[in-house]
Amino acid sequence: MTFQPSWISPERRLFPTSNTLEPDRDPSSPFTMDLNVTDVDDNTTFYLDCDREFVHPDSTLYSPYFQGAVYTMYAIIFVIAIVGNGFVCYSVLSSPRMRTVTNYFIMNLAIGDMLITILCVPFTSVALLKQYWPFGSFLCPVVNYSQALSVFVSAYTLVAISIDKFMVIMWPLRPRISKRFATSIIALVWLIAGTTVLPTGTFTRVNQPNGTQYQYCDRYICREDWSQVGEEYSVIYSQILMVMQYIIPSVVLLFTYTSIAAMIWCHRIPGEAENSRDRRIARSKRKRFFKKQ
Repeated sequence: MTFQPSWISPERRLFPTSNTLEPDRDPSSPFTMDLNVTDVDDNTTFYLDCDREFVHPDSTLYSPYFQGAVYTMYAIIFVIAIVGNGFVCYSVLSSPRMRTVTNYFIMNLAIGDMLITILCVPFTSVALLKQYWPFGSFLCPVVNYSQALSVFVSAYTLVAISIDKFMVIMWPLRPRISKRFATSIIALVWLIAGTTVLPTGTFTRVNQPNGTQYQYCDRYICREDWSQVGEEYSVIYSQILMVMQYIIPSVVLLFTYTSIAAMIWCHRIPGEAENSRDRRIARSKRKRFFKKQ
């Protein structure tokens, strides 16, 4: 029986008569889904309890206390993320004094965080504990696409912030980028991010692996499926995402912030007070004052 998970022993989970139930199962429970499955090889009927087919009964994921703790922590994270990031957006938009270039970039970070909080946190937590995707075929690509999109937007918004700070420190007398130009950069970040991660949403779908417990229990998993174009393209796409989402932002951030640190620590910023010169001037003034007296 290929649908039977390897961790389940035949003596515990499968019975060769269709009317046999597990001793520790409540037949009157409304939350169970039972199937009588016939093996086509020897025409033997087995009992299949779909409630326990995806999570080991002895696993931590099966514990109601663990599930309650996970749901509670995710709920707390959800509320804090929505309230905190929403407050950031409100502060920037409600006060003209707060509408600076840096704050526009910070607000864009907050929007990306709210996107991943709303479209990823609830669905990911439930799917993780249940070990299958219970939210249907529409939300499967939407959630995966939104998750990849928000990560990409956050990474390149941090890059934009670092470049803005780099320009201010390295060329302090030059004018900063305008708010309109910053808005254009933010729009470009979203456009590039949405285009780059488009294959994630295109090739992500729900499916049922043949001959598994998912098929017999009518459950689905949500994942990328590149079988129509070839799995080699999945490897190429993963490498492209690695370069664009991690390597390029990391190199830019490392260069900009290292240059900023070197400029601040090793060079005197224009307009900074020179302590030795000020002490000499102060001594000279005191000498002249005492001479006059």
